[in-house]
Amino acid sequence: MKKLYILSCVGTMMLAACAQNPPANNSAQAAKAPMPIHSESVSKRLNACIVRSNQSADALLVDSQIIAVSRNNPHAKSLFSSPDKLTDEQAKALTNYLAEANTCRPIALEGASPEMTAVYQDFFKRIDSLYADLIARKITIGVANQERQLLIQDAHLKRVAIQAKNK
Repeated sequence: MKKLYILSCVGTMMLAACAQNPPANNSAQAAKAPMPIHSESVSKRLNACIVRSNQSADALLVDSQIIAVSRNNPHAKSLFSSPDKLTDEQAKALTNYLAEANTCRPIALEGASPEMTAVYQDFFKRIDSLYADLIARKITIGVANQERQLLIQDAHLKRVAIQAKNK
């Protein structure tokens, strides 16, 4: 489930980045516009996969009790500061959610440059480790949310740097 969540986060970041970049109107603007990571069709399929994976009962439990997956999550503040470790029910829900979410990863890698693929793979590895620690009850829900956010920010910064370099 960790992988799915990470994939969801990465996909959301990529889709948000694509949505924030208006189409260029002239050649000067085209030269300055960052290269898209995915084609429009891949972005649409990735978004559909993420939306689908975030609609299950397990996903809703994860979003409300474990990991702040959705934007404007009303539970985010308590999740980021939670001293609790997972219950058996939460661990099962997170595991199920990640299994579903991780099915989106291959779509995220489609057409990505070797540099971006390396960023994704590093992110997936690190987020998988984070979720494994959470499920094994080595870390709290709050620590998992904080570390997850740092991993997302790190991947985002790496993506921006690659795009800037490839202008």
